[in-house]
Amino acid sequence: MNLEVRAISEKHNVKIAIVDLTDGFKEIVKLQKTNPLATVALGRVVANTTLLSLSIKDGDRLNVNINGMGYAGKIIAEFEENKFRGYVQFPNFDASQIDTEKGALSPLTQTVGTNGFMQVARYTSGNEPYVSRVELVTGEINVDFISYVQQSDQINTLLTSTVDIDENGNVNKLVGMLIQLLPNSREEDIDFIEEKIGSLDHLNKTLIGTTNYQALIKDICDDAKILGSSDNLEFACSCSNEKVIDSIRMLPKEEIDKIIEIGDAVEVTCDFCKKEYAVDVEEIKLMFN
Repeated sequence: MNLEVRAISEKHNVKIAIVDLTDGFKEIVKLQKTNPLATVALGRVVANTTLLSLSIKDGDRLNVNINGMGYAGKIIAEFEENKFRGYVQFPNFDASQIDTEKGALSPLTQTVGTNGFMQVARYTSGNEPYVSRVELVTGEINVDFISYVQQSDQINTLLTSTVDIDENGNVNKLVGMLIQLLPNSREEDIDFIEEKIGSLDHLNKTLIGTTNYQALIKDICDDAKILGSSDNLEFACSCSNEKVIDSIRMLPKEEIDKIIEIGDAVEVTCDFCKKEYAVDVEEIKLMFN
């Protein structure tokens, strides 16, 4: 299942969105070959990036890059035209390095790290990308995304996602929710949502336990109007032979000369989908003639 549900409550001045990316994320995990901790970290980044992207215009793209200097290294997610993808630098790091002693940081925080940043780039057609960067707060992803939205957009936002995996590390479910106050919200609206939601842990357990997301939204705000429900979200990669060629064109002249001198094809593997590309040296020569 890959789907989104969006709603608005006029009585409580909030908009709500839920995404279930389970099927697509299973494909990502298979390609990335993640261990359980990397799976959870990557899943949260993918789901939260998708939630933030539901309001962008068609043709725009959102890229989130998290680098907290943790064991998993860089974690990247991207959303464009109802398509999502994700990448983790060290997907199967040695989990025995995780400190499990009392008082240590949580395994997920150690996986992601906190000595770094979260960078968000919004690409709009015909314009330079808008890039913003914030320091990581917890390394557990959800709070870091909430902090980003509140710093960058100054909008009171609850954003959470969770990955359910079995004892063998297989993904059972990836789901996330966004609740965002509208500009005309009041203090009592904040109090209402906080009382209805409770803790993030409780909300995540509720999200895992249901597939009737419209009913869940109605349970939070009984007046909620469902604005849309769609199952056209999908995992898909935006890599192409043309993009590989464009990247070769950007190489320094001395590197191009060396490639031509050696005479071997340039081989490139996409980080996201692992598709392999080969550009023949004769084609490279034609680029620069």
